[in-house]
Amino acid sequence: MRKPDYYEVLGVHRDATQEEIKKAYRKLARQYHPDVNKDDPEAEEKFKLINEAYQVLSDPESRALYDRFGHNAPTATPASDPFDTVEGLFQMFFGGRVSAPARGAVDGADRRVDIALTLEEVLHGVEREIEVERLRLCTRCKGQGAEPGTSPERCPECHGSGRVRFTQTTILGTITRVVPCQRCHGEGEIIRTPCRECRGEKRILQRDRLPLTIPPGVEEETVFMLRGEGDSGLRGGSDGNLYVVVHITPHPRFKRHGNDLITQLNLSFPQLVLGDEIEIETLDGKYTLEVPELTEPNSELIVEGLGLPDPRTGKRGNLRVRIGLKMPKKLTEAQRNLLRQYAEASGIRLKKYANAEPAGFLEQLKRTLKREE
Repeated sequence: MRKPDYYEVLGVHRDATQEEIKKAYRKLARQYHPDVNKDDPEAEEKFKLINEAYQVLSDPESRALYDRFGHNAPTATPASDPFDTVEGLFQMFFGGRVSAPARGAVDGADRRVDIALTLEEVLHGVEREIEVERLRLCTRCKGQGAEPGTSPERCPECHGSGRVRFTQTTILGTITRVVPCQRCHGEGEIIRTPCRECRGEKRILQRDRLPLTIPPGVEEETVFMLRGEGDSGLRGGSDGNLYVVVHITPHPRFKRHGNDLITQLNLSFPQLVLGDEIEIETLDGKYTLEVPELTEPNSELIVEGLGLPDPRTGKRGNLRVRIGLKMPKKLTEAQRNLLRQYAEASGIRLKKYANAEPAGFLEQLKRTLKREE
C-alpha cells in the first residue's frame, strides 16, 4: 500500500512555510493524540503518521530530500519514536501520562522503481530486469546483528522491554512517562559483538536485479507490485513491497491515444485531389496506404488493427493517419500557369492575375523546351 503524501497528511501546500507546517502539526497532534482518543483505535496510527510527516517536513534538509525523492529519500523516514518527540507538546496541552509504544515487529519499507518503455515494447510486451536498491537482512548474522557464535544480550536497563518508566512532578501535576530505553535505543537488547558484515544494523543496503514480465499494451504510470521485494522487516515484521512504475518514451512518429496510434502524413495537392498509394512506416513495418480521391486536409484515414493491444482483451486499436497539405517551396512558371488554368476551369477568379492572360498549355510547353535548348 502506497504511503500517503506528507503534505496531505498535515493538510498544507507544498510551498508552505515552516511556521505553517508547525502550526498545522500542533493542531493535528492535539486532535489525534491517543490519550485524547482512547476509544478510537485508529487515532494512534493517525498520530504516528502525523508525527512522521512533521519530522520530515520540519527539517529543511530532509524536506528537500522528500521533495526530490518522495518516500524513497534516504533520510525522509524518521527513526525517532513519535511519542517521545511530542511529549512536550502533550504536556503543554494536557499534563498526565505519556506512553511509548511497545517494542515489537517492524515492517520493512516499500521501494519504488521507475522504468521507461518504447512503443515497440508496449506493442509486444517485454522481459525486464529491474534494478533496485533496498535494505535486506544480513546473510552473515541472519538479521540478529551479532557476530555468528555470539548472541544479543537482554538490556539490563529495561529488562528487554525496550521501554523505561519514570514519574515527574510539574506545576501541571504528576506525569508518568514511558519512553524508549536510551541504553538499548528501544531494542530491548544490547549487541556486545556486532556482526562485521552489517556492523550490528541487522540489514545491509544492497543493489539487486529482479525479473519482471511486462505484458503488451501497458499504459503510462501502470504500477506493478512485487510483493515482499522492498526492505526486509525486523523482529518478525513483514517485508515491504517493490512498486515498479511504467513510463512510455515519446516516439518520433507516433502519439498514443488510448489503444490508438496517431501519425501525421503530409501530401501534395495532386495526391489529395487525384488520390495515391503511399508506403508508410508502422510499428509492424511498412504498410501501403490507399489515399482516396479528393481527400481533404486535416482529415483522418483509419487503418484498423495497427494500433496497440488492449492490456485486458489483447484486441488492437487502430492507426489514425492525419492528413496534411504539403506546400511546395517554390513554383516554376509552367506550374504557375497550369494552376491558373485550373483555377479558371474551376470558376475561381484570382484577382492577382485578373488582367493577365495565362499562356496555353502547349504554348507554355514550347517556351519551356525552347529555354532548355
